[in-house]
Parts: sequence; structure tokens; C-alpha cells
Amino acid sequence: MGETTTPAPVGADNGVRVVFHLFAASDREETDAARDVLGRAGVPYAELRPPGAHAPGDDVLTGTATSAALADVVAALRHRFRYGVAVRIAGPSDVVVRSDPRVEQGRIVIRKPRRDVPVRDAGALCSALNGLLAQEAPDPDPFPYPSSTMFRGHQSAELAAEATRLARVFTDPDFVSGADPTVGLLDNPEKLAGVSRRPRRLLDLLLLAHAFARTDDGDHRVRDLRLPGMDEVRRVASTVEVFVQPSTDPQSRVLTRPLADGRQGFVIGLPPQTSELMANLSWALPTLFARPVASDTADPGADRDRTWADVDATVASYLRSWRPPRAAVLLPPRPLIPMAMPEGERPYGSGDPYVVFDACALFLIARELTPILTGRLGPGAAEPPLVPFTAGLPREVRLETQADCAAYVHTMNALILGAGEDGPFVPDFDNIRRHFHHGRPSRFGRTRRLEEQARYEAEVVLACMNRTTEAVLSYYAVVDMFAALARARRDGALARRLEAIGDRRETVCRYMLWVKEHGLPEAWGLRTRLTGEEDGWERVREYVRHVQRHLVPTLVGPSD
Repeated sequence: MGETTTPAPVGADNGVRVVFHLFAASDREETDAARDVLGRAGVPYAELRPPGAHAPGDDVLTGTATSAALADVVAALRHRFRYGVAVRIAGPSDVVVRSDPRVEQGRIVIRKPRRDVPVRDAGALCSALNGLLAQEAPDPDPFPYPSSTMFRGHQSAELAAEATRLARVFTDPDFVSGADPTVGLLDNPEKLAGVSRRPRRLLDLLLLAHAFARTDDGDHRVRDLRLPGMDEVRRVASTVEVFVQPSTDPQSRVLTRPLADGRQGFVIGLPPQTSELMANLSWALPTLFARPVASDTADPGADRDRTWADVDATVASYLRSWRPPRAAVLLPPRPLIPMAMPEGERPYGSGDPYVVFDACALFLIARELTPILTGRLGPGAAEPPLVPFTAGLPREVRLETQADCAAYVHTMNALILGAGEDGPFVPDFDNIRRHFHHGRPSRFGRTRRLEEQARYEAEVVLACMNRTTEAVLSYYAVVDMFAALARARRDGALARRLEAIGDRRETVCRYMLWVKEHGLPEAWGLRTRLTGEEDGWERVREYVRHVQRHLVPTLVGPSD
């Protein structure tokens, strides 16, 4: 099976030392092949793996080696990986190696922006690596990372710097060259760290929300709910980081990484294209919710098609950029949502785009953070009890559905906390229960002030609830769209993973309706479920089916 490699003699000219990041798919037995070749070559490595026995995503084997040793490893693996091997320089000393379906099996290419350069053998690869790495400017020391604003004293600098490095490792150079023609993102680690600054703040908000949200720790049989508290959350904060994946990969991810003190660290990767497309759909949901009213000369179907036309153009612009052919001209997406606060709009108002972006990114992060908070992914993790509302589903599906539902609540609470200008926003729900109403305000000064406060705080929490619900609906819609595109492009493995996510929608929507009808009114003293709300949700599903049947086929070329 492939070519054998042997350690080079000490003192030999083996070229420069590199930090390699070797991607391998465990479901295709590539991880075992990579371990075998690295072990026989005498190259030490650590594994960054998706947690859990059936977690999706590639394993990443990372370590330090000479360019010659790495070239030998790559040459040995090219016949043991399903596809050909693409090698990419990701910094002054970082080299990314991964199997790529766009490269013929058995071949090796150097991946550059817009083009691939084939190499014949290990010697040619080593020479190419040495030449390319010699052109790179050294990384700053210490390596930059976005600081936590709420847990700075407990943040792991080791893990945070690794998150910034992983952002560079997971970069798709074609995507970056289209979004940033100067490619400054890859050349500037400070800029790369800055991209993750907002998600890092969102992670802080989710941790803070967990600290003050009473929990049954996943066991619905517990009557006395527990308050996690800040001490528990500080411990978690020192083991979790987030980064933005500069690529069109539609999936968020978690990688486990051993820390120097022996604990397990977790790094969450946020997919920007998915988050942004979710935000655009969330922005368009009022249009999609609306039942078209036909004129005297037009039928409802024609009116609906006109309503969908603008949304189609935006969705197509994002889906078209997924896995573009090499050297393809990448057109910028056509967002519906404003990319800056419109003039005259107020924060958390109906026209605030930032709260929409935050709700979508928060849910994607919360979806990966929730199993960490409940202890499902830590050392010696035990599966939580299964809640009744998931009965009838397979066990693994029930656990994933529970995580989706918990992420819905975490996102809502974090979005509310983030509404404060000088610190966390903590609504006075007792005052809301006593003084919130839609009638004429009181003439008495103190009562009037309490009513105004109640009205403002109620508007904020209702906006957060609505934006969170829309983010979840958009999440399942985007997943279904990418699943259809993956199946049209014959990526059955990715399509099945995404379809499995979409299959949880119905149960999660039932849960959201229950929360809005019973849970939130009891906790907030506000009516949160609207009459006929689920009818609007069904019209969103109609639109998704339209995209799957009519829009996706137009995005697939003869070569796909």
C-alpha cells in the first residue's frame, strides 16, 4: 500500500523545519493510514479530532518535521488517500496537507491562489516547499489572538493562539482571494485574529448566559434546578476558543486539543458563508412568511414567484461560491441584509442588521458549545438522559436534537445579555410583569418611568426571541439548501450529514412553539407566541423546496 518512508540520518540536509497540519478523513480510513506513515517515518504528531465516536469532520494530525521528512510522508500517502493530495503554505512555517476531490488520486499539487502546480515526487515537493517558505516573513511573537472581554484572566493564551493559527490552516485561498483581493488576511496574523474578535465576544456572552441560567444538566427528572455560577463557567472559559474559518465550508466544527496542563481544550470553527446566508434569510423571513395576496389579474402563484425573485438572487449568489472550480472568477455575493446600520435605525430595532448577524453566529457557536457545557465531550463524558419530547427518534438523533433545543435557549439568553451598552443587559422581569401594557401611559411620574422601562425592556427581549427563532429557522433552511447542492454535485457523504441535521427540524420547531407558548410567558410575563405563526414557518419550507427543485439545478454545471 503506497511507498515506504524511513527517518533520514541525523545531520542530513533535510531542508527547513515546518509545522504540518495533515487532514485525514477517519470514515475513509485515511487517519489510520496517516498514523501508520508518520509512525514509520519517525515523525511525532498530535491529533486534533472532532469529539465523539461519530462526529463529522476530518481529523487534523499536526506536528513539526523537516520539509524533506514531510515530503516523504506526503509521497507515501498519495496512494493511500482516496483523492489526490493538495499541499498549501499557510504561513512562514505552516504547511497544510489534505486529500482533495479536485486532484486526481495519486497526484500531488502545490495549491496556490487560483491555480495548482503539480509536483512529481518527494524531492520536487521538498524543493518547492523550501523555496516557498523562504519567501515568507516571520510570524509575530507572541502569536496574536482576540482577547476575551469577560474572562480575560482565565483565557488560555496557548489555546487562543492555536485558534488563530487554525483560522489560517482552514483557509480556502480561493475564497480569501475573492473576498480580499490583496490576500492581506493570510499575510497578516493580526488581521486574521481581528476577524474572530466578534465571535470571541459572542462566545463570552454564551458562557455568561450559561452561568446565570438554571439548568437540570440535561436530566428532566431533576426538580431542583442548579445555577452553574461563575466559577464553573470560568473553568470552561479556559478550555474553549472560537475562530472563523475563511472558507465556503458550510459546516461548523469542534476540534479537541490537549492542553499543556493535561486538560482537554476545544476549538470551535465558525463557517462565515453559512452564518451570512442565514442572516440574509432571516432578514427576508417577513417577506417569506407573508401570504401573497393575488390581484384581480394575477394568480397567487405568480405573486409568490415575484416575492421569491429577490431572495433567489441572493441565495444563488452564496451557493454559487461554494467549492468553485480552480481559476474560476468569483463574483461577490448579493446580500439582501444591509452590511451596516441604516441611518435612523436604533439597536435591537426591527431594522437593526447587527442583531440578525449576531443571532445567526451565536446559534452556530452555541450548537457546538452546548455539548461541552453539558459535559458530553469532556474526559469521561457521560451521555445525558433523554428528554420525553424526543421519544421515537434514534438515540443519537435524540441527543443531537436536545443540543439544538438547548442552543436555541442559550442563543436567546446571550442575545439579551448582549443588548447592554456598558455591560450585560439584565431585564427586570418583575417590573415587566407589573408595568408592561399597550395602553395609555400613567400620568404619575414614577409609575410612568417604570412603564417606560418595562416597555423598552420588553421590546428588547421580544426582539431577541424573534431574531433567535428566525436564526434557527434559517439554519435548517440553509442546511437543506447546501444538502441539495452537495447531492447534485455527487458529494453523498456531506449531503447525508446535512440531511441528518435537517431531519431534526420538525422536533426542534415543536420545542420552540412550546417554549413560546408556555416557557417564556411564565418566565417573562409576556405573550411570545403569535397566532398562526407556524403557518409562516411552513411557507419558509415551501421556499426551501423551491430552491432545492428549481434553483440548485441551475447552479450545477456539466462537470459537477
